[in-house]
Amino acid sequence: MDRRKHICLIYEFLSEQGGLEREIINHANFFKDEGYKITILTCHFDKNILKLLPFEGLRIESIGKINTKWETLNLILCFLGLNNIKKYNPDAFLSYSFPCNYLIRNIKTNRINYVNHFPHFLYLERDEKTEWAEGTQGIKRKISILLSVLLGKYLKKLDKRLLRKNDIIFMNSQFTKKRLDKLYNIKNSIVSYPPLDRRFDSPPTKNSLKEKFIFSSSRIIPDKKYEWLIESVSYMKNKIPLYLAGSVEDSYKKSLHDLASKLKVNIKFLGRLNTDEIKRYYASAQVFAFPTPGEDFGLVPAESLACGTPVVVWGDGAGPTEQIIDGVNGLHAKPYDKKDFALKMDRIIDSDIKKKNRKKIIESSKKFSYNEIKKEFLKEIKYCL
Repeated sequence: MDRRKHICLIYEFLSEQGGLEREIINHANFFKDEGYKITILTCHFDKNILKLLPFEGLRIESIGKINTKWETLNLILCFLGLNNIKKYNPDAFLSYSFPCNYLIRNIKTNRINYVNHFPHFLYLERDEKTEWAEGTQGIKRKISILLSVLLGKYLKKLDKRLLRKNDIIFMNSQFTKKRLDKLYNIKNSIVSYPPLDRRFDSPPTKNSLKEKFIFSSSRIIPDKKYEWLIESVSYMKNKIPLYLAGSVEDSYKKSLHDLASKLKVNIKFLGRLNTDEIKRYYASAQVFAFPTPGEDFGLVPAESLACGTPVVVWGDGAGPTEQIIDGVNGLHAKPYDKKDFALKMDRIIDSDIKKKNRKKIIESSKKFSYNEIKKEFLKEIKYCL
């Protein structure tokens, strides 16, 4: 019998190529490195996403009693009770969301919650909810918003009660901790930054792409504010193309293309890139641009820094400002002033910060490195196991 301590990491779906999925992979590998038995549990997974992201060597299981090809149906069935969660009795669950806190609510074991943000479908304002609902494939977000309309008051109380039942609560940034400690009336949460993939431990030795371009990557969805980035690029003195990496719905891609054409911005969509491919673009870009306002953390700026490329973010006090040392590894733009964002991108290009500060830029990413985060993360986990 395998008597190693067993950790189950649980998130309701694995069908997107985002920062949270990378967090799950890295946390799973933290435990695996230390000899723990790990299982990643989900209600639905996309095999293509599992191939794109470094899930190899990690055990992934669906908890659904009935598994269909339709993501939303699988989620509904799981949350209606048609799941096998009770068959798992690990030494601890590591949960990444309110829905997963709900799924494990009746299992008596240690509970750890890694919090990236509050449940958007419950706490965003009405217009923000609508924009958020458009930012993913399928209709799962639209259904969650309908639930918030019908049961919002009850679900907020349940969310707060379930979060406080966790033995350890991690927050992904000081920004997230500050506002969620207040929202949930807690005082004992611990900041643990999302770790970089181990393949970012060593930057590319040289830029392999010769063209000059501005780079940005993430899921390309409305609430990431890529319209703002296109508008900012249109104000720049340096007329170089904008390259975007990440999944994007056809309708949103067309609207961004139309805006770029109207503003005479040369834009190129690169699609989904694996880690090795995206490192080439990070390392080769003149500047990395992160246009999302109020982001809780945002892993992609740290990835860019690890590849030696400076970053422009909004100086709004959110998670990305904890990564960017103004004037050293990038610049903070005046909050939501597109012309100032353009000015900061031009300044990085014209002053050649990338070449002058390359060592400092790479060094600044070390606090988010796999081994650095792993050491502190596991130290806290061991207190409850």
